[in-house]
Amino acid sequence: MAKVLFLLAIVMVDAMISIENVAYSRLNAPFFPLQRSDLDLLEMKAGTCGDYANLIVSVLQALGFDACYAYVHRDCYGDAQDHICAAVKENSRAILIDATLPYRKWHGFDCPHRDYELLSADDFERRMKKEESYWQSVANEHHMDLLAGLLYTPWIHDERIFESDDRLDTAFFLLSFGKKLVPTLYVYYQHYTEQTSSLRVMATITRSETLFYFSVCPHDELWDDTQWSGGYEETNIPWEYDLKELQSLKLSISKNYGRINAILSQVGCDHL
Repeated sequence: MAKVLFLLAIVMVDAMISIENVAYSRLNAPFFPLQRSDLDLLEMKAGTCGDYANLIVSVLQALGFDACYAYVHRDCYGDAQDHICAAVKENSRAILIDATLPYRKWHGFDCPHRDYELLSADDFERRMKKEESYWQSVANEHHMDLLAGLLYTPWIHDERIFESDDRLDTAFFLLSFGKKLVPTLYVYYQHYTEQTSSLRVMATITRSETLFYFSVCPHDELWDDTQWSGGYEETNIPWEYDLKELQSLKLSISKNYGRINAILSQVGCDHL
């Protein structure tokens, strides 16, 4: 067992180094293919958690390991997530390998996610193909083929704002569509340490307004909506909330706003 773990660790260090240069993003290629292979990931130098897992599983299988996928429902911080990582089976134990930040920074190898289901490569492929087919049918109903890519992967970008040995802060972008396919962009300032996860600021951006919310109320976990203050327009933000986190989030939004609107224009949707 010790030898197996040692060999796995070496393999994963090499894989993680490769993934370190691959952005968590769909902005450069938001549409097709919906599900991306290991080669797609390396060629595009961008992907999301499922794409990272495809690369890890592919490498492990090529080396003869019994590799599969973990569909994570509650992560190692105890937060509800819709997340995918790789896993390898050793005897009766599953070793989770997570290449997505923040997990890979502190917990990537033998990641202690709390609630997950293991899927074989074939079962995972079938589940993803079913999702692909569903979102493609929704897009076809609206006569917007390109829309499928945004519906399939709404979490379109994650940008590192600050990183040190004991801290990681990012801006996480989520694109949602309401009635009549009106888009809303949610942007979260995420703060992580080895032991804790939190959201500091949220921005909601539509064509008609941009509002900022602040995590000031008691809440139970990361995505709990009860944590947020009321929404403030930029000109009406109270001085006590006008902190470095807010300025960093606004800078990240301004850097990516034009690219996101260009994507919406290609799809045929309203701009933000």
